[in-house]
Amino acid sequence: MAYYIHEQRRNYYVEFGHGRPIVLLHGIGNSGRAWSPQIAPLVAAGFRVIVPDHAGHGASARIDAPLGIADLAGDVVALLDHLEIESATIVGLSLGGLIAIELALAAPTRVDKLVLANSFPSTATDAFRALADQWANTFRSADGPVKRFEGAWPLNVSAAFQASDAGLATWQSWHAIAAMSDGRSLAYIAQGIVGYDASTRLAAIAKPTLVIAGSDDRISPPSIGQAMSAQIRMARFVEIRNAAHISNVDSANVFNEALAAFLTA
Repeated sequence: MAYYIHEQRRNYYVEFGHGRPIVLLHGIGNSGRAWSPQIAPLVAAGFRVIVPDHAGHGASARIDAPLGIADLAGDVVALLDHLEIESATIVGLSLGGLIAIELALAAPTRVDKLVLANSFPSTATDAFRALADQWANTFRSADGPVKRFEGAWPLNVSAAFQASDAGLATWQSWHAIAAMSDGRSLAYIAQGIVGYDASTRLAAIAKPTLVIAGSDDRISPPSIGQAMSAQIRMARFVEIRNAAHISNVDSANVFNEALAAFLTA
């Protein structure tokens, strides 16, 4: 089945392969299709790859009220329950990284390894609140998700990737995802995730953790990843040169190599 129900919300997911379970969590305004460069390598490496769309995103149902990080993490626990999976490797990028952090803190028995890519531990800052308000206003405007995608694209991926064949194909695919997205739902997510703060709790994470940053990421710069890695007891840090915010896409080969080395260690 491609759907599960949690808190009366119908959420979408898709699975590939068999073996050790690994869950891939995408960023705000995107969908699980953002992980397409990782799926085939992970399946070949013997993983059962589980890729959900967060509530209000992609093929998941629309929402009519704000949802916070804890709510989105609860959805992942419900998905694991639905699939009868006791624990899994959790990989999160940007918003997905915040959800992964919350999972490791609130439901540690459900996480065996943790990957935090281009993410950060807190949204409880004036700067993030202003950014989230800007996102919400854009999402609510006419064709808001498309406007936000077009405006964020130069920040999200490197210039070299933008100009490549893969970059042009990705732009077309993601532009269509944005065009089919519900701006009101995404605005509720932007509002709901403000105020989360795990920055003083990272030392409580007791799972092998890989922290990935992109050298050219202006949304979550490497200094944030380095600081998180220093606080998590079993963490290692990898910086991908010339990668922007969505490093799993614009630097997929290097990202996949780092992920494979961590998962097989």
